Amino acid sequence: MENRERLVILTTPSRGDGVRLHVERAVDTHGKKMDLLMKQLPHMETAIQTLQDGTGDLLAMSAFDWLEFDTSELSIAGLLTRKEPTWVLVADDKPEYLENESVVICDHELLRRQMKRMRQDVVLKTSHDLASEVGDSKMFESLEDGEQWSWLEEQRKKGVIDGFIAPRSVHSDYRFRGRRHTLGLQRDSSEQNRERFIPPPLHGFTLLVSRQGFLSTAVQEMLDPSAHLAYRLESAMMESLDDELRPITGIFVEQRKISTILKKARENEDEIVLNSLTDPDKPTKKALRPGPRVEMMIETLNPSGTVTAACERMVVIEDSHVGMVNLLREFIHLITIMTSDHEATKRKIPGMPDVFSDASPRLLDFDEN
Repeated sequence: MENRERLVILTTPSRGDGVRLHVERAVDTHGKKMDLLMKQLPHMETAIQTLQDGTGDLLAMSAFDWLEFDTSELSIAGLLTRKEPTWVLVADDKPEYLENESVVICDHELLRRQMKRMRQDVVLKTSHDLASEVGDSKMFESLEDGEQWSWLEEQRKKGVIDGFIAPRSVHSDYRFRGRRHTLGLQRDSSEQNRERFIPPPLHGFTLLVSRQGFLSTAVQEMLDPSAHLAYRLESAMMESLDDELRPITGIFVEQRKISTILKKARENEDEIVLNSLTDPDKPTKKALRPGPRVEMMIETLNPSGTVTAACERMVVIEDSHVGMVNLLREFIHLITIMTSDHEATKRKIPGMPDVFSDASPRLLDFDEN
Protein backbone atom coordinates (compact mmCIF):
# COMPACT_ATOMS: atom_id res chain seq x y z
CA MET A 1 0.00 0.00 0.00
CA GLU A 2 1.25 3.45 -0.88
CA ASN A 3 2.11 5.69 2.04
CA ARG A 4 -0.96 7.93 2.05
CA GLU A 5 -2.57 10.06 4.68
CA ARG A 6 -5.41 8.30 6.47
CA LEU A 7 -8.90 9.44 5.54
CA VAL A 8 -11.64 9.18 8.16
CA ILE A 9 -15.13 8.51 6.80
CA LEU A 10 -17.94 9.25 9.25
CA THR A 11 -21.23 7.38 9.24
CA THR A 12 -24.26 6.78 11.45
CA PRO A 13 -26.14 3.62 12.48
CA SER A 14 -28.48 2.07 9.92
CA ARG A 15 -31.35 4.43 9.11
CA GLY A 16 -33.17 2.20 6.64
CA ASP A 17 -31.59 3.97 3.65
CA GLY A 18 -28.77 1.48 2.99
CA VAL A 19 -26.03 4.07 3.48
CA ARG A 20 -24.39 2.45 6.54
CA LEU A 21 -23.94 -0.94 4.84
CA HIS A 22 -23.00 0.66 1.51
CA VAL A 23 -20.13 2.75 2.90
CA GLU A 24 -18.88 -0.14 5.04
CA ARG A 25 -18.53 -2.31 1.95
CA ALA A 26 -16.87 0.53 0.04
CA VAL A 27 -14.31 1.00 2.82
CA ASP A 28 -13.61 -2.74 2.88
CA THR A 29 -13.12 -2.81 -0.89
CA HIS A 30 -11.07 0.35 -1.42
CA GLY A 31 -9.28 0.10 1.92
CA LYS A 32 -6.98 -2.48 0.31
CA LYS A 33 -5.40 0.31 -1.75
CA MET A 34 -6.16 3.34 0.41
CA ASP A 35 -5.73 4.11 4.10
CA LEU A 36 -9.38 4.44 5.13
CA LEU A 37 -11.00 4.42 8.56
CA MET A 38 -14.76 4.32 9.09
CA LYS A 39 -16.01 5.93 12.28
CA GLN A 40 -19.62 5.57 13.40
CA LEU A 41 -21.36 8.37 15.31
CA PRO A 42 -24.78 8.11 17.02
CA HIS A 43 -26.68 10.86 15.14
CA MET A 44 -26.48 12.71 11.84
CA GLU A 45 -26.38 16.08 13.63
CA THR A 46 -23.35 14.89 15.64
CA ALA A 47 -21.67 13.56 12.51
CA ILE A 48 -22.15 16.86 10.65
CA GLN A 49 -20.71 18.83 13.56
CA THR A 50 -17.76 16.41 13.82
CA LEU A 51 -17.04 16.87 10.12
CA GLN A 52 -17.22 20.66 10.40
CA ASP A 53 -14.84 20.55 13.40
CA GLY A 54 -12.26 18.76 11.26
CA THR A 55 -12.27 15.46 13.16
CA GLY A 56 -13.33 13.55 10.04
CA ASP A 57 -12.68 13.98 6.32
CA LEU A 58 -15.90 12.69 4.75
CA LEU A 59 -19.44 11.95 5.88
CA ALA A 60 -21.67 9.37 4.20
CA MET A 61 -25.33 10.35 3.93
CA SER A 62 -28.37 9.74 1.77
CA ALA A 63 -29.81 12.26 -0.68
CA PHE A 64 -32.69 12.81 1.75
CA ASP A 65 -30.29 13.58 4.63
CA TRP A 66 -28.63 16.20 2.42
CA LEU A 67 -32.01 17.92 2.03
CA GLU A 68 -33.16 17.47 5.63
CA PHE A 69 -30.15 18.67 7.61
CA ASP A 70 -28.21 21.94 7.54
CA THR A 71 -25.48 21.26 4.98
CA SER A 72 -24.95 24.87 3.91
CA GLU A 73 -21.27 24.82 4.94
CA LEU A 74 -20.59 21.45 3.31
CA SER A 75 -20.16 20.24 -0.26
CA ILE A 76 -20.64 16.94 -2.09
CA ALA A 77 -17.28 15.38 -2.89
CA GLY A 78 -18.89 12.61 -4.94
CA LEU A 79 -21.14 9.58 -4.85
CA LEU A 80 -20.62 5.86 -4.48
CA THR A 81 -22.05 3.57 -7.15
CA ARG A 82 -25.82 3.77 -6.89
CA LYS A 83 -27.66 0.95 -5.16
CA GLU A 84 -30.87 -0.43 -6.70
CA PRO A 85 -33.54 2.29 -6.12
CA THR A 86 -36.62 0.18 -6.82
CA TRP A 87 -39.06 -0.78 -4.05
CA VAL A 88 -40.10 -4.28 -3.07
CA LEU A 89 -43.21 -6.15 -2.01
CA VAL A 90 -42.53 -8.29 1.06
CA ALA A 91 -44.98 -11.18 0.68
CA ASP A 92 -45.12 -14.91 0.10
CA ASP A 93 -46.24 -14.44 -3.52
CA LYS A 94 -45.36 -12.14 -6.40
CA PRO A 95 -47.76 -9.21 -6.81
CA GLU A 96 -49.54 -10.79 -9.76
CA TYR A 97 -50.08 -14.04 -7.81
CA LEU A 98 -51.55 -12.52 -4.65
CA GLU A 99 -55.00 -13.82 -3.81
CA ASN A 100 -57.98 -11.67 -4.71
CA GLU A 101 -58.51 -8.74 -2.30
CA SER A 102 -55.22 -9.38 -0.48
CA VAL A 103 -54.37 -6.76 2.15
CA VAL A 104 -51.13 -4.88 1.41
CA ILE A 105 -49.65 -2.05 3.49
CA CYS A 106 -48.12 0.87 1.59
CA ASP A 107 -47.44 4.37 2.96
CA HIS A 108 -46.04 5.97 -0.22
CA GLU A 109 -48.76 7.50 -2.40
CA LEU A 110 -46.91 6.92 -5.68
CA LEU A 111 -46.44 3.21 -4.96
CA ARG A 112 -50.09 2.94 -3.89
CA ARG A 113 -51.22 4.28 -7.26
CA GLN A 114 -48.79 2.08 -9.18
CA MET A 115 -49.98 -0.97 -7.25
CA LYS A 116 -53.62 -0.09 -8.04
CA ARG A 117 -52.66 0.14 -11.70
CA MET A 118 -51.38 -3.42 -11.50
CA ARG A 119 -54.03 -4.91 -9.22
CA GLN A 120 -57.31 -3.03 -8.79
CA ASP A 121 -58.59 -5.72 -6.42
CA VAL A 122 -55.81 -5.46 -3.83
CA VAL A 123 -56.86 -3.75 -0.59
CA LEU A 124 -54.26 -1.07 0.15
CA LYS A 125 -53.93 0.37 3.65
CA THR A 126 -51.43 2.60 5.45
CA SER A 127 -49.44 1.34 8.42
CA HIS A 128 -51.27 3.83 10.66
CA ASP A 129 -54.64 2.50 9.45
CA LEU A 130 -53.53 -1.03 10.31
CA ALA A 131 -52.26 -0.03 13.76
CA SER A 132 -55.61 1.62 14.47
CA GLU A 133 -57.56 -1.44 13.32
CA VAL A 134 -55.65 -3.80 15.61
CA GLY A 135 -55.75 -1.37 18.53
CA ASP A 136 -52.01 -0.60 18.64
CA SER A 137 -52.00 3.05 17.51
CA LYS A 138 -50.22 4.49 20.58
CA MET A 139 -47.67 1.69 20.65
CA PHE A 140 -47.01 2.01 16.91
CA GLU A 141 -46.50 5.78 17.13
CA SER A 142 -43.90 5.28 19.87
CA LEU A 143 -41.77 2.96 17.72
CA GLU A 144 -38.66 4.01 15.81
CA ASP A 145 -38.75 3.66 12.01
CA GLY A 146 -36.90 0.34 12.08
CA GLU A 147 -39.19 -1.02 14.77
CA GLN A 148 -42.25 -0.01 12.75
CA TRP A 149 -41.03 -2.04 9.77
CA SER A 150 -40.39 -5.02 12.08
CA TRP A 151 -43.92 -4.63 13.50
CA LEU A 152 -45.34 -4.80 9.97
CA GLU A 153 -43.36 -7.99 9.35
CA GLU A 154 -44.83 -9.49 12.51
CA GLN A 155 -48.34 -8.64 11.30
CA ARG A 156 -47.55 -10.31 7.99
CA LYS A 157 -46.29 -13.46 9.69
CA LYS A 158 -49.42 -13.56 11.85
CA GLY A 159 -51.57 -13.43 8.73
CA VAL A 160 -53.15 -10.08 9.62
CA ILE A 161 -51.88 -8.71 6.30
CA ASP A 162 -50.65 -10.40 3.14
CA GLY A 163 -47.66 -8.13 2.54
CA PHE A 164 -46.21 -4.64 2.66
CA ILE A 165 -44.31 -2.40 0.26
CA ALA A 166 -40.96 -0.94 1.34
CA PRO A 167 -37.79 0.56 -0.15
CA ARG A 168 -35.28 -2.13 -1.08
CA SER A 169 -32.78 -0.57 1.34
CA VAL A 170 -35.21 -1.13 4.24
CA HIS A 171 -35.49 -4.82 3.39
CA SER A 172 -31.69 -5.10 3.20
CA ASP A 173 -31.05 -3.21 6.44
CA TYR A 174 -33.58 -5.04 8.59
CA ARG A 175 -33.26 -8.48 6.93
CA PHE A 176 -36.88 -9.57 6.97
CA ARG A 177 -37.43 -13.28 6.53
CA GLY A 178 -40.29 -12.67 4.13
CA ARG A 179 -39.54 -13.01 0.44
CA ARG A 180 -39.07 -9.78 -1.46
CA HIS A 181 -40.49 -9.21 -4.93
CA THR A 182 -39.03 -6.33 -6.91
CA LEU A 183 -41.42 -3.67 -8.15
CA GLY A 184 -39.06 -2.81 -10.95
CA LEU A 185 -38.63 -1.30 -14.39
CA GLN A 186 -39.37 -4.64 -16.10
CA ARG A 187 -36.63 -4.39 -18.71
CA ASP A 188 -36.26 -8.16 -18.99
CA SER A 189 -38.19 -9.67 -21.90
CA SER A 190 -39.70 -12.27 -19.55
CA GLU A 191 -41.33 -9.50 -17.47
CA GLN A 192 -42.90 -7.47 -20.27
CA ASN A 193 -46.38 -8.54 -19.15
CA ARG A 194 -45.89 -6.90 -15.74
CA GLU A 195 -46.59 -3.29 -14.92
CA ARG A 196 -43.57 -1.03 -14.63
CA PHE A 197 -42.84 0.78 -11.37
CA ILE A 198 -40.75 3.91 -11.92
CA PRO A 199 -39.48 4.56 -8.36
CA PRO A 200 -39.70 7.78 -6.37
CA PRO A 201 -36.63 9.95 -7.04
CA LEU A 202 -33.32 10.00 -5.13
CA HIS A 203 -33.41 6.50 -3.65
CA GLY A 204 -30.23 4.40 -3.66
CA PHE A 205 -27.72 7.27 -3.60
CA THR A 206 -24.87 7.44 -1.07
CA LEU A 207 -23.28 10.89 -0.93
CA LEU A 208 -19.76 11.47 0.38
CA VAL A 209 -19.92 14.93 1.89
CA SER A 210 -16.91 17.04 2.86
CA ARG A 211 -15.93 20.45 4.10
CA GLN A 212 -15.69 23.01 1.33
CA GLY A 213 -12.28 22.91 -0.35
CA PHE A 214 -11.74 19.16 0.07
CA LEU A 215 -10.03 17.67 -2.98
CA SER A 216 -12.22 14.84 -4.27
CA THR A 217 -9.22 13.45 -6.16
CA ALA A 218 -8.10 11.96 -2.82
CA VAL A 219 -11.00 9.45 -3.05
CA GLN A 220 -11.40 9.36 -6.82
CA GLU A 221 -11.19 5.56 -6.88
CA MET A 222 -14.30 5.32 -4.69
CA LEU A 223 -16.48 7.70 -6.67
CA ASP A 224 -18.88 6.95 -9.50
CA PRO A 225 -19.36 9.87 -11.96
CA SER A 226 -22.41 8.22 -13.54
CA ALA A 227 -24.16 8.07 -10.14
CA HIS A 228 -23.31 11.74 -9.56
CA LEU A 229 -24.82 12.67 -12.93
CA ALA A 230 -27.99 10.70 -12.21
CA TYR A 231 -28.27 12.36 -8.80
CA ARG A 232 -27.93 15.87 -10.25
CA LEU A 233 -30.52 15.22 -12.95
CA GLU A 234 -33.07 13.57 -10.63
CA SER A 235 -32.64 16.36 -8.09
CA ALA A 236 -33.15 19.03 -10.74
CA MET A 237 -36.23 17.28 -12.13
CA MET A 238 -37.79 16.85 -8.70
CA GLU A 239 -37.15 20.47 -7.71
CA SER A 240 -38.75 21.65 -10.97
CA LEU A 241 -42.06 19.95 -10.18
CA ASP A 242 -44.90 21.64 -8.32
CA ASP A 243 -45.25 20.64 -4.68
CA GLU A 244 -48.45 18.66 -5.30
CA LEU A 245 -46.76 16.56 -8.01
CA ARG A 246 -43.62 15.54 -6.12
CA PRO A 247 -45.18 12.85 -3.86
CA ILE A 248 -46.96 11.19 -6.80
CA THR A 249 -44.24 11.31 -9.46
CA GLY A 250 -41.72 8.61 -10.25
CA ILE A 251 -38.35 9.68 -11.67
CA PHE A 252 -35.46 7.48 -12.71
CA VAL A 253 -32.19 8.42 -14.41
CA GLU A 254 -29.47 5.95 -15.32
CA GLN A 255 -26.36 5.90 -17.49
CA ARG A 256 -26.27 2.76 -19.64
CA LYS A 257 -23.86 1.31 -22.17
CA ILE A 258 -25.11 1.54 -25.73
CA SER A 259 -24.30 -2.15 -26.26
CA THR A 260 -26.55 -3.11 -23.33
CA ILE A 261 -29.40 -0.95 -24.63
CA LEU A 262 -29.20 -2.43 -28.13
CA LYS A 263 -28.97 -5.98 -26.78
CA LYS A 264 -32.12 -5.54 -24.69
CA ALA A 265 -33.92 -3.88 -27.60
CA ARG A 266 -33.11 -6.80 -29.90
CA GLU A 267 -34.21 -9.34 -27.28
CA ASN A 268 -37.51 -7.49 -26.81
CA GLU A 269 -37.87 -6.73 -30.53
CA ASP A 270 -38.21 -3.05 -29.69
CA GLU A 271 -38.12 -1.49 -33.15
CA ILE A 272 -38.67 2.03 -31.79
CA VAL A 273 -35.41 1.96 -29.80
CA LEU A 274 -33.50 0.17 -32.54
CA ASN A 275 -34.57 2.62 -35.25
CA SER A 276 -33.80 5.64 -33.05
CA LEU A 277 -30.28 4.48 -32.14
CA THR A 278 -29.09 2.69 -35.30
CA ASP A 279 -28.98 3.21 -39.04
CA PRO A 280 -31.69 0.95 -40.49
CA ASP A 281 -30.04 1.04 -43.92
CA LYS A 282 -26.87 -0.65 -42.65
CA PRO A 283 -26.91 -4.42 -42.01
CA THR A 284 -24.58 -4.16 -38.98
CA LYS A 285 -27.14 -2.03 -37.08
CA LYS A 286 -24.40 -0.21 -35.16
CA ALA A 287 -25.21 2.82 -33.03
CA LEU A 288 -25.43 6.12 -34.90
CA ARG A 289 -23.35 7.78 -32.17
CA PRO A 290 -20.94 5.79 -29.99
CA GLY A 291 -20.69 6.07 -26.22
CA PRO A 292 -23.05 5.49 -23.29
CA ARG A 293 -26.52 6.98 -23.07
CA VAL A 294 -28.39 8.68 -20.26
CA GLU A 295 -31.88 7.23 -19.92
CA MET A 296 -34.51 9.37 -18.18
CA MET A 297 -38.04 8.32 -17.18
CA ILE A 298 -40.84 10.18 -15.43
CA GLU A 299 -44.46 9.27 -14.70
CA THR A 300 -47.44 10.15 -12.54
CA LEU A 301 -50.87 8.57 -12.07
CA ASN A 302 -54.39 9.43 -10.98
CA PRO A 303 -55.49 8.18 -7.51
CA SER A 304 -57.20 5.06 -8.86
CA GLY A 305 -54.20 4.09 -10.98
CA THR A 306 -56.27 3.88 -14.16
CA VAL A 307 -54.57 6.74 -16.05
CA THR A 308 -50.82 7.32 -16.39
CA ALA A 309 -48.90 10.27 -17.81
CA ALA A 310 -45.33 9.29 -18.68
CA CYS A 311 -42.40 10.50 -20.76
CA GLU A 312 -39.00 9.02 -21.57
CA ARG A 313 -35.85 10.29 -23.23
CA MET A 314 -32.45 8.83 -24.07
CA VAL A 315 -29.51 11.12 -24.86
CA VAL A 316 -25.72 11.10 -25.02
CA ILE A 317 -23.98 12.31 -21.87
CA GLU A 318 -23.03 15.72 -23.24
CA ASP A 319 -26.69 16.42 -24.04
CA SER A 320 -28.00 15.22 -20.65
CA HIS A 321 -28.93 18.64 -19.25
CA VAL A 322 -30.70 19.77 -22.42
CA GLY A 323 -32.40 16.38 -22.61
CA MET A 324 -33.61 16.72 -19.03
CA VAL A 325 -35.04 20.19 -19.70
CA ASN A 326 -36.83 18.97 -22.83
CA LEU A 327 -38.19 15.92 -21.01
CA LEU A 328 -39.63 18.09 -18.24
CA ARG A 329 -41.16 20.45 -20.80
CA GLU A 330 -42.84 17.52 -22.56
CA PHE A 331 -44.06 16.06 -19.27
CA ILE A 332 -45.59 19.31 -17.99
CA HIS A 333 -47.19 19.93 -21.38
CA LEU A 334 -48.62 16.40 -21.39
CA ILE A 335 -50.10 16.85 -17.91
CA THR A 336 -51.59 20.22 -18.90
CA ILE A 337 -53.37 18.62 -21.85
CA MET A 338 -54.51 15.54 -19.91
CA THR A 339 -55.88 17.59 -16.99
CA SER A 340 -57.82 20.00 -19.21
CA ASP A 341 -61.47 19.47 -20.08
CA HIS A 342 -62.15 19.02 -23.78
CA GLU A 343 -64.70 21.60 -24.87
CA ALA A 344 -67.15 20.92 -27.66
CA THR A 345 -66.33 22.33 -31.08
CA LYS A 346 -68.33 22.73 -34.25
CA ARG A 347 -65.29 21.98 -36.37
CA LYS A 348 -65.18 18.53 -37.91
CA ILE A 349 -61.73 17.08 -38.42
CA PRO A 350 -61.45 14.85 -41.52
CA GLY A 351 -60.82 11.24 -40.61
CA MET A 352 -61.96 11.64 -37.00
CA PRO A 353 -65.33 10.37 -35.67
CA ASP A 354 -68.05 12.90 -34.86
CA VAL A 355 -67.71 12.24 -31.11
CA PHE A 356 -64.21 13.77 -31.28
CA SER A 357 -65.86 17.18 -31.48
CA ASP A 358 -68.11 16.54 -28.48
CA ALA A 359 -67.31 17.85 -25.01
CA SER A 360 -65.47 15.40 -22.78
CA PRO A 361 -64.04 15.50 -19.24
CA ARG A 362 -60.35 15.64 -18.51
CA LEU A 363 -58.45 12.41 -19.05
CA LEU A 364 -56.28 12.75 -15.94
CA ASP A 365 -58.03 13.85 -12.75
CA PHE A 366 -55.86 14.21 -9.66
CA ASP A 367 -58.92 15.09 -7.54
CA GLU A 368 -61.10 12.12 -8.43
CA ASN A 369 -63.14 10.60 -5.59
